[in-house]
Amino acid sequence: MANLIPLNKILGQLKKIKHIEIYAILIGAVVVGIIWFLPNGEKEEKTNALSSTSTYLTNLETRLNGVLSAISGAGSVDCMITLDGEIERVVAYSNDEKNSSTQNTTSNGSNNTSSTSTVSKEPILISVNGKTEPLVLYEIMPSVKGVVVVASGADNIRVKLDILKAVQALLKVESSQVEIFTKQNA
Repeated sequence: MANLIPLNKILGQLKKIKHIEIYAILIGAVVVGIIWFLPNGEKEEKTNALSSTSTYLTNLETRLNGVLSAISGAGSVDCMITLDGEIERVVAYSNDEKNSSTQNTTSNGSNNTSSTSTVSKEPILISVNGKTEPLVLYEIMPSVKGVVVVASGADNIRVKLDILKAVQALLKVESSQVEIFTKQNA
């Protein structure tokens, strides 16, 4: 016990350090930062959802660019699509239902029966590449909020109308959700 330093002595030494409050704040900020950036299942899941939504959006834009640039007179085409939300995954669940009933006889000879039912719902988990994930039944893709198309041939009204019709047919959007502009000459 002789090796223990009294708390008063430690506090006295700390009080002698100049600007101890600043050091304490910096240490606290570092601890909070470490906790914030530690892997977290929920954050990882949200990042995965954003990543797959971003991939979906990029593929959608790439395919739309390809189709629109194939329209006669459209020329070089760039498009940008905005989505209303993220990809929603519908997960498979297993339901475990338990029923029990109890029959009681009262002092006057009548019978009372009480029943209880318990349902527990757990996601079905599968192993993919050594990682446990919920089983996804299907994904609901977000709807398209808006589309901007910039095409070198959009100064021609016929081409502009053809581009509008193609976007409406492919993405199931109203004409008010589509804007088409003429691409500036490079």
